[in-house]
Amino acid sequence: MKSGNRSLISQYPFELKLFRSFILFLLLTVCFLPSSYSQTPISGIVNTYYKVTGIIPAKACVIVTNATGLNYNDKVMLIQMKGANINTNSNSSSFGDITSINDVGNYEIGTVCTVIDDSVFLVFMLLNQYTSADKVQLVKIPQYISAIVTDTLKAAPWDNTTGTGGVLAISVEEDLILNAPVYADSNGYRGGAYRLSSGDCNNVFPANDYAYNANTLTPQNGAFKGEGIADVIAADQSGGRGAPANGGGGGNNHNNGGGGGANLTSAGTGGGNSTSTSSTGCRGNYQGIAGRALNNNGGIKIFMGGGGGAGHANNTVTPNPRGGGNGGGIIFISANNLIGNSFKISANGQSGGSTVGDGASGGGAGGTIILNINNYIGTATIEANGGQGGSVDNESINQRCYG
Repeated sequence: MKSGNRSLISQYPFELKLFRSFILFLLLTVCFLPSSYSQTPISGIVNTYYKVTGIIPAKACVIVTNATGLNYNDKVMLIQMKGANINTNSNSSSFGDITSINDVGNYEIGTVCTVIDDSVFLVFMLLNQYTSADKVQLVKIPQYISAIVTDTLKAAPWDNTTGTGGVLAISVEEDLILNAPVYADSNGYRGGAYRLSSGDCNNVFPANDYAYNANTLTPQNGAFKGEGIADVIAADQSGGRGAPANGGGGGNNHNNGGGGGANLTSAGTGGGNSTSTSSTGCRGNYQGIAGRALNNNGGIKIFMGGGGGAGHANNTVTPNPRGGGNGGGIIFISANNLIGNSFKISANGQSGGSTVGDGASGGGAGGTIILNINNYIGTATIEANGGQGGSVDNESINQRCYG
């Protein structure tokens, strides 16, 4: 039996062919369009830092002073900032030698499962050991689908009092576009502070020890040491040419330069006072010792740059004298694509302070940069350089050559 109606194909063959061609064109267009995501503008300090007061490894639990702002599925970095043992008993060049690095530098990336009061429970068990008394921090890592850096993206400066800061960490699922720098320069361990000593000195009994109280200024026999992975607790060891781990030693009285800070490579020794013996004035090469190189245990540990030691000074008061340079901080970036646009990602150390007729200060060490990137598009400059030591103006005084 024949149908009384003809098929649509037989009735409208040309129109249906056009329709099918149009659908095919739409499908091809959609398939070959580039990926498009809305980009979150980011700048300034985007991380939140939490001081860790306790850890319960069996429960993957981290206890913080205040867990406000931490929620389910947040990405976090757990990292220990201090805790190495160093030699503080020897009045010799071995002062500050690392006897045990312990848990300092241990870190890992985790995900928050739940937060109960001040306790943060992570999804997975901890990979590393931590000693909460040695300045462990939990850093909240912001997560983006795609992000564009519209103004300088920064790490908060390291604060040794709170045990937090110095780390910049972000996670981007797709595109990270740089329209401004990513910056952790000078955000690491602090350089030795500048202090003005009295002019008293002695060529017969020079200040040649490795540790002094840098707060005693009449005279200051040893300028402040730079900071590193081990805190120097005793006030009478805060200054002097002995270098505490990766921090630079301070210059001794009179007018010796501070040593540079270190990270994975050792630093430079400070400049010594090589004033001629026929010149009036104090002399003697008792410069700050260089910060020691650190062992990252095959990449498992990461560190901020050590601070430079301060130079010994009894004259320089202007312009705005500065001590040892701060070390560079830590940068951690995870993204699928990094579109560099010729901008810089840097964790450089700060240069040491320069002086007029005094000892100059050591530069801070470069920090650490970790990039988990699948594709690099365009040019980006990655820097973690140590800072230059300060320079000295001997005021054109004949036969004087300060550190």
